[in-house]
Amino acid sequence: MAKQVVTSDQLYPVYGPYSHAVRAGDMIFLHGTVGFDPQGRLPGDTPGRADMVRQCEQTIANMATALQLLGGSLQDVVKVRAFLPQHCRPARAGQQSLDETFDEVYGRHFQPPRPARAALQQGLFQEDLLVEIEAMAVVNQPKRLIVSDALPPLRRPYAQGGILVGDLLFLRGFTSQDQHGDLVGRGDMRAQTAQTFANMAITLQAAGGSLADLVQTQVTLTDWHVYQEYNRVYASHVQAPFPTNSTFQGGLGREGLLIEIESIAALATPRLTIDSAFIQVGQASQEQQPDVIYSDKLAPQVARPHGVRVGDLMFIGGHTSIDAQGRLVGPGDIWAQTRHVLTTLETILALAGLGLDDVVKTTVMLTDWRHYSAYNEVYRAFFTVPYPARSTVSGSLGMPGTLIEIEAIAMAGARETAVVVTSP
Repeated sequence: MAKQVVTSDQLYPVYGPYSHAVRAGDMIFLHGTVGFDPQGRLPGDTPGRADMVRQCEQTIANMATALQLLGGSLQDVVKVRAFLPQHCRPARAGQQSLDETFDEVYGRHFQPPRPARAALQQGLFQEDLLVEIEAMAVVNQPKRLIVSDALPPLRRPYAQGGILVGDLLFLRGFTSQDQHGDLVGRGDMRAQTAQTFANMAITLQAAGGSLADLVQTQVTLTDWHVYQEYNRVYASHVQAPFPTNSTFQGGLGREGLLIEIESIAALATPRLTIDSAFIQVGQASQEQQPDVIYSDKLAPQVARPHGVRVGDLMFIGGHTSIDAQGRLVGPGDIWAQTRHVLTTLETILALAGLGLDDVVKTTVMLTDWRHYSAYNEVYRAFFTVPYPARSTVSGSLGMPGTLIEIEAIAMAGARETAVVVTSP
């Protein structure tokens, strides 16, 4: 068998080696969808002026079309990651901000129980793009909304805690707000990270789990200068077997926030962890961890495995072009760095019994849009048609000299059974 391809002229042409959506089993993965119409035009009534309402409407309509072609709907969406332009606060008093406008349109289309969600500020593919949304959906399975009086009050259109589907818990993007909605630890990264983890722990406990059940974390920091402070608190809260991690810099929707963490947990589910051969002082020996595969081909990392497989689902954390000796590969060379990152992903997948053809979704951070064509050139050499769903945004990365970071999700058997939606 081979992947089934559904081609639709209801969707806009793609601008690189990716597909609009991929269904593997009961899960659907949508690429970073934007507001182009089927002819590739951005909606709006005023030439030269971007229209947030119309773009939001068209973006969500595109998501609904892709989902419908794969047997799903907006009500099946369990996790949303929205990317809005950087610096999208109102220009003058009384003017509605872009994120407030986004919330208004989003709330009309996603009815309760709404998906777990994060809304971040990143650089988008074109200057006049105002919104990009990637999403995960689960069809044919009951969903349970996780709520708690100990969590921050719900003031925006998303799940208060998260959405539980089977053994998978999709947690929303948590920040350092307390149960009254007040910001904890203004200007203090350690305090904000601790409060963020406290909110995550409350949600996990309400679902019958704990922080030890986390399999993926996606972290957004507003400033790399406080990375070490965040990292110390992060390492003290995650537990072995550790979740994968991606950390980007971006803007957050409320003044004073320094960190937001999105996550996925697999409750009471056996896992296979792919890690580097580097062993921390005091860590149990490799022989005592039969569910961990170690490789001396992977970069050393602390409390951040390279990949976690739970059942058929595989999460790969964000990877840059760092080799097994901790050195940067290809300084200033986007071709070399992209090649090294994708080779690393290929190695991780192979160790878990999977391959690049099993990848259903990637999320890519570029430091410079001028590298987009070159990175696509290398990307095409690794992935075959039909391509996985993909999101690409821009922002800064933590290690000086790194030009690209890629995280991925794979599903065992996707190379043979996945259904892919693309445009002509």
